[in-house]
Amino acid sequence: MIIDSKLKGDEGENFVNEIAYKSFFKYWCYPGPKYENGDKKEICDLLIVFNDICIIFSVKNYEFKGNHIRYFNNTIEKAVRQLNGACKTLFKKDKVEIKHPDRDVEEFPRNQIKKIFKIIINLGEGVDFYDITRTQNNSDFITIFDKETFHTIAEELDTVPDFIDYLEKRELLFKNKTVQVISPNLSRDLNENDHKYLNENIENSIKIIGTEKDLLAYFFTNVRSFPNVITDNSEKDYMVINIEDAWKIFKNSPNAIKKEFADFSSYFVDELVMNEILNRKEPLMEEIAKELLSLNRLQRRAVGISFDEFFNDIRNYPEGMHRRRFMEHGNLALVFFNFFPKWGTEALSKMFDLIFETFAFYYQYKHQTFILIGVSSDPYFTFQMHKNYGQFDVEDEEIIKANIKELGWFTDYNEQIKNVDEFPQ
Repeated sequence: MIIDSKLKGDEGENFVNEIAYKSFFKYWCYPGPKYENGDKKEICDLLIVFNDICIIFSVKNYEFKGNHIRYFNNTIEKAVRQLNGACKTLFKKDKVEIKHPDRDVEEFPRNQIKKIFKIIINLGEGVDFYDITRTQNNSDFITIFDKETFHTIAEELDTVPDFIDYLEKRELLFKNKTVQVISPNLSRDLNENDHKYLNENIENSIKIIGTEKDLLAYFFTNVRSFPNVITDNSEKDYMVINIEDAWKIFKNSPNAIKKEFADFSSYFVDELVMNEILNRKEPLMEEIAKELLSLNRLQRRAVGISFDEFFNDIRNYPEGMHRRRFMEHGNLALVFFNFFPKWGTEALSKMFDLIFETFAFYYQYKHQTFILIGVSSDPYFTFQMHKNYGQFDVEDEEIIKANIKELGWFTDYNEQIKNVDEFPQ
């Protein structure tokens, strides 16, 4: 019995891990991390650490056998205790070392973490209703997903920024409320305990008829926000909303089909990071990867479209013909430029310096980070990053001005702003 339970648990964790690896990159995922410099016990089922974000997962894979209350006690309550224990270990111990399956033991970067998200994933199927949130006494918020919901949300919001955006807006809306998803087709009559559970704290609850996938459909169609039927009435004590089949309708809509097709371009960024950047041992590769993966799916689509246009222009250029393509997303500036293998290391290094200096000066140092990507017609990529750089002194600026004039750069310069709509026409 214990062996069967462990096998079922391992199976559930593997299911969640594979989805997380695909959507959020295995590089940032720590499956079943242990307290390496402590008691060697598993801290949680999955830990994701990306920049200043920490996501802690508890995965439960118990079979639902018709008794909702017993099922919730075996899943939700145990998972809450596991998440609380994980937070205590990660953030209250002096130093915690964890291990990624592909790297050596490393220290958990407690001091850099600014946002913590706790998620329970219940893989048991067939329940008629379940809580999708839990707010603890200290206002600590826990997100609860079922199997189908997690799979769908991780596929549809398959960047850390998009996933976090959903979690934050969801928490803002549902915190300190009892929020339950109820199947529109109850498979059996509810017993007395079920009724008691559903009516508990009813004066401060939201009942959603449908699934959380239906809620996600409204999130997309309302420009990444939740439906007015909820937000306009969020101060009400009790609310029932019926959004059954909203996801099915959305996924079959022309907008969703166009979005899916348009997003193909965005995966250029994912593939560049996975196949090029993280496979290199050069300095700053991990930092460059983090910067690029801090872009959401729509921003990555803009980068992908710009690269396609740029590469189609330069792939047949004769040697000596030079082109640059500039993009910006907030504090990040991204510049593609073409180079030729015959240049050699020294000439390429000088070109990197020249492009960085001229663009940083032209935009008057407004970008916190510059990522420069050299592209040959093969294509072969080469990378450089400048972050938190200082303003050049007056003498250097005069040299940069002279270089700009000699090269004729920015004389007939039209900045190409790539605006992309999530649902293209």
